[in-house]
Amino acid sequence: MDVTASPAPAVATTESQRDRRQRILHVATELLEAREYERIQIRDVADEAGVALGTLYRYFPSKEQLFANVLLEWSASYEVAVGRRREGAGTDAERLKFALRRSVQAFEKRPNFFRLIAVLEVVQDPNVAGPYAAYADRIERTLADTLVDTDPDDAVVITATTRALLGSVLRGWSHGRYSLAEVRRILDRAVDLLLA
Repeated sequence: MDVTASPAPAVATTESQRDRRQRILHVATELLEAREYERIQIRDVADEAGVALGTLYRYFPSKEQLFANVLLEWSASYEVAVGRRREGAGTDAERLKFALRRSVQAFEKRPNFFRLIAVLEVVQDPNVAGPYAAYADRIERTLADTLVDTDPDDAVVITATTRALLGSVLRGWSHGRYSLAEVRRILDRAVDLLLA
């Protein structure tokens, strides 16, 4: 399948350009917290960020590129929070449960971010797939880093399994099939089974 890439984003090289790019990401994040991805217009982002529409498109040539970068930036706080917990005492099971609960909590507070994943995970444009893959890699690496006492070969399987299960049960929650209590119970039980 031939996939046509959107234009590559401009690189922010000066401090004012980096500030402008960061302001665009901040506004887009706030808008996604308040409304669904499909209801956000790029012009709204530009207006609220105080930049011309052409300026926004120079940094983020498509709406998908912009919001893939929003997701990537947003996930940095998850990595930090789970990393701090990893430094404390506890078992691999306790650390992995914490990481999964933290993810559920983040999407509970910001359900539009989870719905955004369903949009971005199927986009084949390399300029969207790149930031989305970096987001997915960060989540997988963060989960894997909780397994400090587990055989590395087993850790790969456990990480892939829990990440897939997390996506599946959150999708079920998003569609109303699971309550958040059920999501947490399923994830906790899966960790107990995997690390028994």
